[in-house]
Amino acid sequence: MLANANLINGLILLAAMIFCYLFVLIPFLIYYAIQHMRSPQLILLPEADWDDYLSGKCRAESDWSQSNQFETVGIYRWQQNYILVWENESQATFFQTTLSPYGRFHSFTTIFEDDYSLITANDREALIFPAPPGRFVQSFGVEQTGELQEKHQAAMEDLQRVKRLELADEFPEFEDAYLASLRQQHEFVRSVFFYPIRGIWWYHVGRRVKFNRPIDLQEVILEN
Repeated sequence: MLANANLINGLILLAAMIFCYLFVLIPFLIYYAIQHMRSPQLILLPEADWDDYLSGKCRAESDWSQSNQFETVGIYRWQQNYILVWENESQATFFQTTLSPYGRFHSFTTIFEDDYSLITANDREALIFPAPPGRFVQSFGVEQTGELQEKHQAAMEDLQRVKRLELADEFPEFEDAYLASLRQQHEFVRSVFFYPIRGIWWYHVGRRVKFNRPIDLQEVILEN
């Protein structure tokens, strides 16, 4: 009898923990993340500190960038993350390496005319939130920078062919583009009714469904 009571109590406790995780913790984290995008700040590290990253922690990314016509923009701190940035103005593209408490991630961002942009990353967190109109986001479980760039280039060519998009003539400063992107994401998500609750689906299902899938060109035509 006592064993059965302990089992029932254990199951009740487990159910309560699952409920709190799904309907309390995740909505809170979604809300917290969006609020931090409201007034984002990037801190540019002094150039004297760059060498520790460019020649040390991120030597492979730095060497790849130099070999592929990407020039160093700077190293920034945002919250607990350090973001190393390179740019290729002829391709209107930034290459980013993000060092976070959860790992090392890479992404390419291309800026098109008329406020269109394409982001190709290698972490699922990039897919949590629905993208604002004109922003296309894809993410793959790819470790090699060259392979990630190839997927980005393929999507660029598809967008230019399908949407007739043109690369930005006036390539923005990274800080301006990055902060504007965060604010745009903040405003768009907040426009979604009950967004913290909707975040349960985004976090547990949406980002997993979209991971390792290129942007849907049919969806691009219909929605953008």
